[in-house]
Amino acid sequence: MQATRSAHDRLDDRIISAGPFQTRDHYVRLLTMQYRFHRAIDGLYSRALPLPASLELPNRRRLERVRQDLGDLGRSPPVDEGRAPFDASRIDPAAAIGWLWVAEGSTLGAGSLLKRAAALGLGEAFGARHLADPPEGRGQYWKRFTRAVDALNLDQTDDALMLNGARDAFAHVRRLTDECFA
Repeated sequence: MQATRSAHDRLDDRIISAGPFQTRDHYVRLLTMQYRFHRAIDGLYSRALPLPASLELPNRRRLERVRQDLGDLGRSPPVDEGRAPFDASRIDPAAAIGWLWVAEGSTLGAGSLLKRAAALGLGEAFGARHLADPPEGRGQYWKRFTRAVDALNLDQTDDALMLNGARDAFAHVRRLTDECFA
């Protein structure tokens, strides 16, 4: 979705400008943001969506890995603030795919974040599990997802809903970033 490129770039710039790899305490803020985002979308991974079962969406979840990363650093997951960006069971399927597009696309940039986390003594087995390389590699992992989405041949309405879902997801992560790094 080239149409979300500027939102993606602005979010990346915001996250990096917050200095999430300056210290472990700053990194915990990044984990908190990640936890809140993945908690919000977790239900989408088990929802019936028009995506092929071969994607194994439930296995793509990262919420538990973020929870483990927080635990590694002696932190508990943040308490639910009582507000959710959406009810995963009610969001339109095409919009849900847009939210997943943002979550799944983040695996590509996770490789560079993992390298930065290493400077804090963190890695795939401690503190940065959620940034780990998928078994088939980041490129193949992402290509499988994008090919599945492209194969849907969405009509204009569903395509617009998916795009709006992705934009909403980027805006949500931006709000979380602003809150966690305030």
